[in-house]
Amino acid sequence: MEKIIVSEIVKYKLDELIKILYDEEYFGFKQSAEDYVHNIIEFIYAVPTLPRKNTKKNRYGNFYCTYKHSNNTSWYITFDVEDEVYLIKNIANNHSRDYAEFIGNVFG
Repeated sequence: MEKIIVSEIVKYKLDELIKILYDEEYFGFKQSAEDYVHNIIEFIYAVPTLPRKNTKKNRYGNFYCTYKHSNNTSWYITFDVEDEVYLIKNIANNHSRDYAEFIGNVFG
């Protein structure tokens, strides 16, 4: 049976994402922002069943999966796996300030 461990940085980023989405009025209701993040979390917990791609080995992990929320936004979840234990190490999207570094280091 697979086990998912979500790193503290990912938990922090997801908590902050709710605040950002609501405070910057991407969503008019806080519940809508929470639902959006909940969908990302559900995707993270489905990672063992999803197609994955290899990354360059680095601090972000050896693998990644892409959650395409819309035509404009994709989320990249990076992780390591050993003995059916998945360590979710980072999350970024194509709108993030660190997207270029994240993508360049991991996928480029």
